[in-house]
Amino acid sequence: MQYQTFPGVKGGSKSLDKLAALRLPDLHQKRFLDVGCNEGFFCGYALFEGANSVTGIDQSQEAIGRAALRFPEGQFLCQSWQTLPEGPFDVITFLSALHYADDQEALIHQIMQQLDPQGVLVLEISIAPGSQDAFVPVKRAIDERLFPTRIKLGSMLKDYAWKVVGHSVKQAGDPLQRYVVHVRKCRPYAYLLMDKPGTGKSTIARRLFEQTDMVTLSGDQCYYRIKQQKIACSPEIQAIVDELYTSATIDKVTKKIFEQGLHQELVAIWKEQAGFADFALDSFVPESSRADIAQAFFNSGYFPVELQWPQAHALGVPSRTPERAAAYAKYLAKTSLSEQAKCVRVTRQLPEKWRDRLCFHLDSPVNNQLIVEDNTVRFSGWAGWLDETDRELQLVVSQGTKREAFNFSRERKDVLATLFPDQNYPSPYWQQSPCGFSVRYTLDEQSDEPVQLSLQADNHCVPIATIQLTVSRGEQAMSDSYQQRAKRWLKRCLTQS
Repeated sequence: MQYQTFPGVKGGSKSLDKLAALRLPDLHQKRFLDVGCNEGFFCGYALFEGANSVTGIDQSQEAIGRAALRFPEGQFLCQSWQTLPEGPFDVITFLSALHYADDQEALIHQIMQQLDPQGVLVLEISIAPGSQDAFVPVKRAIDERLFPTRIKLGSMLKDYAWKVVGHSVKQAGDPLQRYVVHVRKCRPYAYLLMDKPGTGKSTIARRLFEQTDMVTLSGDQCYYRIKQQKIACSPEIQAIVDELYTSATIDKVTKKIFEQGLHQELVAIWKEQAGFADFALDSFVPESSRADIAQAFFNSGYFPVELQWPQAHALGVPSRTPERAAAYAKYLAKTSLSEQAKCVRVTRQLPEKWRDRLCFHLDSPVNNQLIVEDNTVRFSGWAGWLDETDRELQLVVSQGTKREAFNFSRERKDVLATLFPDQNYPSPYWQQSPCGFSVRYTLDEQSDEPVQLSLQADNHCVPIATIQLTVSRGEQAMSDSYQQRAKRWLKRCLTQS
């Protein structure tokens, strides 16, 4: 099945949307690793951004072969994550695959060992609901997997500096929301108190570092508790939080509170939560208002100490703009493929008279999909009856005088759940017979005739698609429809940002 999306090749993953959601750091002259790279979409982006070295690993030889054809400058290895390439890497991506690991926490530690001390692991992960430090079994359309709660994620990452930077793109059939988490190695702290003598440096050092029970107050958690109406506040602040608050919009909530002149009340809320004792405030405050907040705490009887560090801007969440992802889309559309690259043209052709009786879907191949191994292509998908017919179907593959028939052998619970959520089947076929097929077939490169796919039932042979092998001319022209999709995607991103 085609997963990543490229110009002219429709995939199951919204790759450009995901690229924007990941909020990747600057990759110029960096060492980049994608664990589970598929066809190398994100490796290609790293090359596009000027990375010094780009490595992708995946267990699928076919996906690795396609990646190498698309991006010959990268290094693509067919291997599992049990054997990671030797680091260190500045940026590692590991996207929506952690739930496949037998020991998820051990795998994270293994990946972090290959990360540079100043690097970042960009993790895309689904988080299960629950208030326990545990993995939760979650049923998906095709299987059941274990996903961590937010508390379990925290316990797995307790040895690192990490932050949930926002939502990722939810794919069709996802039972849980996907999140993007940036994970870094912790560094030793250096508290620098460098003002003039007599300004309280020694007293601050004693009070700050000799205490072991100091409260750390999270502004994010305060907003969450206001949303849950567990913290009392004015109707004005309650309305702002109710309207704008999500885990990805903390900055928008804070900016609106300050724009409406409600920051004094926000300080009062923080004071009440902290109590009149030493505490650390972990909350975004607009730069133009930080002096006012410090003064408000001073007027309330606190000695405010504003900690500053030169590299704070470099450690924050990078503001990658949607325009860079759009530029990458245009770059991909104009990039030449290897002269040896081959692809297939797919034409669906179910006759009109059968459309009220049969339905089908061809998962693989998709139009313009690259062929890697000896002209071998996988035909996979599903088909079934829309009327009361219950006869079993076969997939018939023919090219010239060659003709082969294949029985359907795959259970497709995902298809049944989507087509018949109420289990109201039109015929016993859907319960008695597997509706899915998956076969590998070697195309005859010498033949000018296309491959014909048909569905066989008794004496009827119904054509559903033709497959034609073509040789790339070294160009990857962006179709008009792809251009329109890219323009709509960019407009939507700009509207939301």
